[in-house]
Order: sequence, then structure tokens, then C-alpha cells
Amino acid sequence: MKTTALSQSIMPRLPLPLDQPLPWLGGLTATQFMKRHWQKKPLFVKGAFAKAFAQQLPIDQSVFFEEALSDALPVRLVSAQSAVTHGPLIKRQIPSLKRAGWTILIQQLNSQHQSADDFLNHFRFLPEARLDDLMISYASDQGGIGAHVDSYDVFLIQAQGKRLWELARDYPDDLVEGIDLKVLKHFQAEVAHLCEPGDLLYLPPGVAHRGVAVGHDCMTYSVGFRAPDHREIADAAFGQHLDRLLAQPWSDPWLSATDRVGELPDRLVKDMADKAMACMPGHQTVCEEVVIALSVPHPTVLANLPKPISYPAFVKRLAKAKGLALAPGARLMTWQQMAAANGEPIPLDGLSKGERTQVMDLLNRLGNERRFGQKYCDAALSKTGFSEIFFNLYLGGVVLFL
Repeated sequence: MKTTALSQSIMPRLPLPLDQPLPWLGGLTATQFMKRHWQKKPLFVKGAFAKAFAQQLPIDQSVFFEEALSDALPVRLVSAQSAVTHGPLIKRQIPSLKRAGWTILIQQLNSQHQSADDFLNHFRFLPEARLDDLMISYASDQGGIGAHVDSYDVFLIQAQGKRLWELARDYPDDLVEGIDLKVLKHFQAEVAHLCEPGDLLYLPPGVAHRGVAVGHDCMTYSVGFRAPDHREIADAAFGQHLDRLLAQPWSDPWLSATDRVGELPDRLVKDMADKAMACMPGHQTVCEEVVIALSVPHPTVLANLPKPISYPAFVKRLAKAKGLALAPGARLMTWQQMAAANGEPIPLDGLSKGERTQVMDLLNRLGNERRFGQKYCDAALSKTGFSEIFFNLYLGGVVLFL
């Protein structure tokens, strides 16, 4: 895992104020943005990050190309002919920066770089369960991936260079055939924005858009959001629940001989249906399985496990630590009196009601602010049950020492 530093002076502190104007939203408060724009209409903010990016980019061009050559993250190279090459790339596969029409896209940079994860703090007025990743695209002059439609919300922030974004709400959904990308066959722009360094463009789902680099060294940050299909949610929640059940082989000692072997006995069908229905979870259990499913991170996060240490060594280190922070890309979710992290439920059953409330307060603070200081480390050390929870979170790559 990389820990690229980013000046804290240009990073917002969590939790974000919901009713104070946010410069990167054009002076709208988070509450106003959600009411007026979220999943409703686009927003263009000139110079949203211009001052911050003039000081330092969260991920610069040199780091971007290092990741393009590594095998840590999902990488795609799109040629001027719309041919897609999946990474990791080797140097000779990357076209000359002067050649027009190509682009490279790298997803999940927030799972490898603390600076990228910190940049997402600007958008953490939305539930963490909906936030997906920071993707970055680099394009040479006229590079892009064609007109397309996303099923999720996205903030497009110009990091360097220029990109012309054309938008349309009314379009036929026919796709270009014979290429690996879902590019609209017929696209007629209704609105256009020329994005320069620091400009922000928010798009709700269903708005067709085409981004074309204007000049070389165009780099765009895309803050994307999770928008699972209802069937995906059901598959995850029910699948997890079924996986936790103990196997019970079928038994039917009542079965009798038959000379009509192709016809199913009525009792066999109804008994099997009853047994299948008995495996289905109730509403509360489905809610809990949804929480666990929403905490599942991208696989790149699970690859960043720390070197194992003993429990006594962890306790000693925690006693001297300045604090704990969520690892880049880690997901800690809480709901009511349960919690899950990186796809695993956090066991709280052995705690008393008062202890459960105390540890949930700690987990909520860590999940909401993504870090906490020394006094909360002391609280985590106050009971063995608490410190064991954070020890397991550390071993699971969920938390890091500050």
C-alpha cells in the first residue's frame, strides 16, 4: 500500500458540516446539493479545486503512470480505435504522449493511496456504503472513451489539462457494435462544458456524456458511486445467509415405491419447498446481511493485509499510538447495534449491553471520521473485549496505526 502524503491544509476534516457552504460545490451546502442535484440534475462548478490543485494534486501524472505499470489496480488502455487493453501494462504498450486519441483509465486508486482516499473526504456527506472509488483517466489530445451512460452518480474533476464534456438527456440507446466499450451509436450534445484544472462536473445517473481531451496531458478524476442492481443486493444478502447455514442432507424415509418414476410425488415437492422456505431469512436478518454486503471492499483492499503480530504486541503498540485510522479503501459500516468491516460481521455478542454501547460509539466515530485520536485508543484498551475487536480489525487490514 502506498501512503502518498497530501497537505492536510487542503483537506476537509470529517465530519463535514452539512449546512455550511462548501466551495467545491459552488457554495452550496451538502444539504442543498442533495436536495437540488443528487440524482436529479447536473452541476458544474468553475474552479472548485483550482486553489487546492495549484498547491498539490492528490495523485499526479508520475504516480499515475507508475500504477499503470503495476499489477495492483484495474487498468485499461483505450486506443484511438476504441480497442481495449487490460493492464498491467508494459512501457512499450503506452503510446507516445504526443500521439492523439488514446486514454488510460485506472480504478480504485483510493485503495492504494492515502492521498486519494483522503480526497474522497470532500464527498463524504454521502453514506460510505454508496461511495465507490476514485478513478483517474489520462488522455492525449482528442482521447476519450466515447459517449456513454452510467447507472451511477459521478463527480468529474479536472486535475490537469482540458477536457470538453458534452451532455445529453435525450438520446437513443443503440450501442456501437464490434467494440469492447458501451458507446452510444447516436449522440447529439445538448450542453457542453470545457473543464480546466480544478473544475468540477456532477452528473446523476442516466445523463449521456462524452469527454474529449483538448490538448495533451489531460487528467480527470472520477469519483464514482456504488449503485447495485436490486438483484445484486438480493444475491449478496441471501447468498451470505445461506452460506452460514449448516448443511442438512435430505431425508425422506416415508418415500414409497412407484411405477410412475417420472412423476414427482406431491409430498416430495411440498416438503422440499417447505425446507427451502425455512432457509430463507427474516427481514431483520436480511437487513443485517445487507450491512455486511455493503461493507465488502474492492479486492485490491483485501490484498493489503499487514504482517501479523501477536495480541500482546498489538496492545503495547496501541497504548503508544497517536490514534487509529481506517486503511485506504477499507469499509466499516454500522447499523443500529451491529457493525461489519470489509465484508465480515464484527462479533459483539460477548459484550454486555453497556459495553456494546461503548464499543459501538468507538466504531461509529471511526467509521464516520475515518480516524480517532489517542484518547479513543485508551478507551479501546479499557476492556479486553474492546481491544480484541480492534486487534482483529488490524489483522484484517481494516485499521492502521497513526
